[in-house]
Amino acid sequence: MRQKQISLWCAWLFSCTATFAQQANYKAAQKFDAPNLAKLIGTTKVIPFFIKNSNYFWFVADETGLTTAQINFSSDSVVTASKKSTHYIVNMLTGKKQALFDKPAITRQLKVLTNETVDDKKILYWANFSDDGKSVLVKYGTKTYNYSYETKKLTLQQIKEPLKKIAGFGVSSDGKWELYTKAHNLYIAPTADKQKERQLSFDAEPYFSFCVDEKGSYTTDKTYPSNAKWLGAKYFYALRVDTRKVGTLSVISSAVTPRPRVSTYKYELPGDKDVAQYELYVGSAESGSFKKIDLKRWPDQQVEILEAQGNTKEVYVIRRKRSRDEIELCAVELATGNIRSIIHETSKPFINENFFNVAIIKGGKEIIWWSDRTGWGQYYRYDGDGRLLNAITRGNFTAGKITAIDTAKGDIYLYGYGKERNINPYYSMLYKVALNGKNEHLLTPENATHQVYISPDRKNFIDNYSRIDMAPVTTLRKIDGKPVAEILKPNVSNLYAYGWKNAEPFKVKAKDDTTDLYGLIWKPFDFDPAKKYPVISQVYPGPQIETVWNDFTVLDKYNNAALAQLGFVVVAVGHRGGSPIRNAGYYKFGYGNLRDNGIDDDKYAIEQLAARFSYLDLNRVGIFGHSGGGMMTVAAMCKYPDFYKVGVASSGNHDNRIYNRTWGETYQGLDHKMPLNEDLAKKLKGHLMLVTGEVDDNVNPANTYRLVDALVKADKDFDLMVLPVQDHHYEGPAKLYFEKRLRAYFAKYFIEQYISHDRR
Repeated sequence: MRQKQISLWCAWLFSCTATFAQQANYKAAQKFDAPNLAKLIGTTKVIPFFIKNSNYFWFVADETGLTTAQINFSSDSVVTASKKSTHYIVNMLTGKKQALFDKPAITRQLKVLTNETVDDKKILYWANFSDDGKSVLVKYGTKTYNYSYETKKLTLQQIKEPLKKIAGFGVSSDGKWELYTKAHNLYIAPTADKQKERQLSFDAEPYFSFCVDEKGSYTTDKTYPSNAKWLGAKYFYALRVDTRKVGTLSVISSAVTPRPRVSTYKYELPGDKDVAQYELYVGSAESGSFKKIDLKRWPDQQVEILEAQGNTKEVYVIRRKRSRDEIELCAVELATGNIRSIIHETSKPFINENFFNVAIIKGGKEIIWWSDRTGWGQYYRYDGDGRLLNAITRGNFTAGKITAIDTAKGDIYLYGYGKERNINPYYSMLYKVALNGKNEHLLTPENATHQVYISPDRKNFIDNYSRIDMAPVTTLRKIDGKPVAEILKPNVSNLYAYGWKNAEPFKVKAKDDTTDLYGLIWKPFDFDPAKKYPVISQVYPGPQIETVWNDFTVLDKYNNAALAQLGFVVVAVGHRGGSPIRNAGYYKFGYGNLRDNGIDDDKYAIEQLAARFSYLDLNRVGIFGHSGGGMMTVAAMCKYPDFYKVGVASSGNHDNRIYNRTWGETYQGLDHKMPLNEDLAKKLKGHLMLVTGEVDDNVNPANTYRLVDALVKADKDFDLMVLPVQDHHYEGPAKLYFEKRLRAYFAKYFIEQYISHDRR
């Protein structure tokens, strides 16, 4: 009997010990919250500003003033924090970096020039460069000085001659003519005699306007800038968009006093009969002509205008079919208004608009055109009449953003994804290739993702590169990729000393057991592989981006590192249909299944990770996401209610019938049969918290309220949080409050109540 009592007592003690060990660690979450981590690291990337007609560029870097001795590594937050911003200038020929302002030298010279004691705190340093690019401005008191960063000499700025009047907005390149609006109509007048103005349009009104502000109420006694643009000194064009019949949505801000304020805005919904209509006009200053161009090709088409540098005789037009699967490039002759079709492209079921690009070069004699016609996004070269000359890039990889085109040498510089073997296909790498498709070269060979800035003279580029598990480095390179000098290497030692750790990348298979999926894992920083941890999946369905970061990230958008510290393992995984970076088959996988396309891959990825890592507890799987991720969260919990047991869905587009037309019609199609989260409400089993910003004019709060209505009718338990005065992206105290409640929600059901249930 005594042996039995001892056994029971030991069992109870073990249960209490286990319970105590698994309490939600709110202190750790606070310690590694984004605001605290931000104090531990400065600038991680260089954004260069190239100085005109020189071999220099400058940039600003924030550098943390903290040392290891100033951080209390056992406490919940940084004890002290200070950052200083420094302007640097770099000689691209030598790679030499120096402070743009030698502040002690400037102070000493100011004492001599002013013959008085100088207050360092009142010196103003301006990165305003002189015309020759050799000096910048320093202001002290009422006087302004020129400072040469090469000689470090400070001189009093002499009074300059008054600047010549610069042609204003809407003035032709020769300064003789000006375009403007009155009461939304377009006018033209000689700049020398405004009394000779000529009214060009007579039917304009709000939402059918030539004014840059299409919705204002303006009278004829005042002039306002127009959206018309000059091509040289003779011709101009104007694109007018008619949204008068477009429907509206409204939001209400209850915190406004004394009465809540209703804001109403134009918003196109999928399947709307009345959508924006586009009109193009061209005109001549000399002849006074102003004519509407017949752009008709498809009903409800969208129109975009392009210009070709050096071509003042034509303006280029991109027409997009409403179904988003056809696109056409045309040219309009400004003198006659004649239109000609140049390139027509069809891509089923939709055009990849995230990567589609067209560059009109050599004054319109050649055109660079992006297409995924082979199943992979590549660039093609056409002549000015639309005859295909050659493929510029080839292969089973995605050609991305063009960073520079050197028409003199016949080279193009662009990002590529997935071309190099054994390198993550989401890493951007810079390539140079001749416009004729020959002589391709990789310029950034490091196994990392790269962000580059090419100098205007095409002789150098600045390369920021990193990985989620590799600290960032910024290097100055010659245009052939040869390194010149390391420009910036942030000190990340404080982060690691503080206890922070990188997210861990992983690779699994999609539900088809063939396609590779890439993801990240965040663990508690006191991780114990012998324990079992709840799994929280942070989701976003795309299809324009996957929230799986590739570069070195301390302050991840969803604060997943801090969430993990409560005692969770947080995962984020890309899925088929999620990213335009992969091939067309991957990107377009989810067409017509906008609500559910990523769920099966997410669930299967977690199951694979659990088979790989015994510390993952498949009995405690949660899910959360924002916007499209909020929609996916609810759909996943209802589709697999015995798998996803706790979820937080913030600002979700649960009813895509009342979300952005371009989004719904592009990715769901024109049949308007939108799968809705309301339809799944009766299947909910787990604990769900819905969140919406009260004045969200992107994903209207009605998306959440309609789901609430469905859950009420289905007699389901759920939680609802409405954030007053917040739009789609929460800010300030509301953001902090939301993150606090999100963490507590998962802790409540996966740690606190779960352990209590085990004890019972």
